[in-house]
Amino acid sequence: MPGLKFRRTALILLPFAGVLALVQPLAGSAASAPRAPSISNSLVDLDHNQAFPQNKQNEPAITRDPLTGDLIAGANDEIAQPLCRGTTAPLSSPCPFKPGAPTSAYYRSGDGGTTWSGGYLPGFDSIGKTSGGDPSLDYGPRQCSPGGPFSYACGSVIYYASLADPFPEKGGELATVSRSENSGLSWSAPVVATSTAQPGRFVDHEWVAVDHTIGGSHFGRVYLNWALYCNNCAGNGNVKLYVAHSDDEGQTWSNAVQVSSTNNNFSQGFRETGQIAVASNGTVEAFWTENADSNKLPSLQVVATSTDGGNTFTAPITIAQVTDYPLTGTPFDVVDLFNRVPGMSARVDCYPHPAADPSSNRVYVVWCDFGGGHGVVKAAVSSDGVSWTQLGTIADVANRNAFFPQVSVDPSGVVNLTFDALTTPPAGNPWQTGVQVYDNYFAQSIGGATFGPAVRVSSDSSNPDGSSYNNLMEQFLGDYIGIVSGPNVAYLVWTDSRNATPCAAVDAYRNAIYAGSKTAVAPNPDTACVTDFGNTDTYAATIRY
Repeated sequence: MPGLKFRRTALILLPFAGVLALVQPLAGSAASAPRAPSISNSLVDLDHNQAFPQNKQNEPAITRDPLTGDLIAGANDEIAQPLCRGTTAPLSSPCPFKPGAPTSAYYRSGDGGTTWSGGYLPGFDSIGKTSGGDPSLDYGPRQCSPGGPFSYACGSVIYYASLADPFPEKGGELATVSRSENSGLSWSAPVVATSTAQPGRFVDHEWVAVDHTIGGSHFGRVYLNWALYCNNCAGNGNVKLYVAHSDDEGQTWSNAVQVSSTNNNFSQGFRETGQIAVASNGTVEAFWTENADSNKLPSLQVVATSTDGGNTFTAPITIAQVTDYPLTGTPFDVVDLFNRVPGMSARVDCYPHPAADPSSNRVYVVWCDFGGGHGVVKAAVSSDGVSWTQLGTIADVANRNAFFPQVSVDPSGVVNLTFDALTTPPAGNPWQTGVQVYDNYFAQSIGGATFGPAVRVSSDSSNPDGSSYNNLMEQFLGDYIGIVSGPNVAYLVWTDSRNATPCAAVDAYRNAIYAGSKTAVAPNPDTACVTDFGNTDTYAATIRY
């Protein structure tokens, strides 16, 4: 829906001192005092009081055009899906996906995140696919002429990585990259960047990163990192991770380089996707979790690095051990096996999220950790991608479990962190759902070694029980949120369910399934629930410091 104007509401200003009183300082941090930031929320939204699933957005990402200052965001958006038709078949979806309906939406703001406009990424019909979401965005310089040098004097490019789906889902997805040379006002047709499509396998969790270092040997090179999954493998076995690159603004791509092994199985644990960053010296660093949820091997955050522009990578280098949220032993095991924060059936993962420091060769990486039965954010930093310094716990909110951390570094080296945190359920009932709420938080490090207190960003709390998969069996918030930094400012986007209303009929259906029912029939949420059921929105915050 190119050119569609979006509804915007609820610009708020939270004085830093008032917000600080709502949260507890980070564990073990006596960092430099934050620079008294001001925080404003805005709604980034396609739907206008639509019913489920047309009111559903998730997995937002964001970048900033360094020349214009314009913000460009992306999210999975289901406004193009039909309303729910209902079902009479047990355990089937009353809200099935429509073949060919797009998912990858873009949003842009020219006023620092106060108002937004946008539509769906165009051109997927040219490659015989439909956009499948999972947005990842970055910026880079323009190429002054075909085959010529890159220079910001010739303009800037915004890159939007997205899945491209056939139908049914998981039937051979590919990863694509679209580009905009006018700050997201218009977009090129997507280009398939993955050369790893195989029968019975599908691409997922793609991530884009650009070499931003002026004068570097690969300045302007665009990198894409993705996971190749097996449709028929037990668990998430045989996941392989790849990286490819482009030297012509994403119009053509190199052959993929495999950066991981393929030896995972159920007893060894899984390989949990990952993300990519390019250090200021041009080192390419691809991150993931190895042996995730293994009952025999330690679960590890690892990185493979390249010093030759992504042509070859080292063997995985261990950064730290990680304790993910529970994978089994929850009431939701009868539906599927995903990691979950206690008190919420929505899936989460504690895989690593990196960010390069434009003022040095440092790369920071953050992840959530459930060691000791409490969810915190941990971090590490490296100047070469090989030797890593542990920063320990950098975010710990009292009586809440942290998830979905993301990090960004501003031009002066200030490290900005965002994450969500869910209230802790009763110890005697750790999977009590429907009453827990989450908020978005921000923390900052001036020197990169210690972080200041976590500040609540979201002006209203969210109940995840108002969110949902289209099959209604579980809550759903996606897999990640986003952050980008400019000079003395950070811009955040997250999936917010403050406007979502839980539904008693859906809760009853979910509880029947968790109890083992094979005959339960899902209600039609468009007739059994209020209109705001499932209404997950993309919210943005501008944090000036």
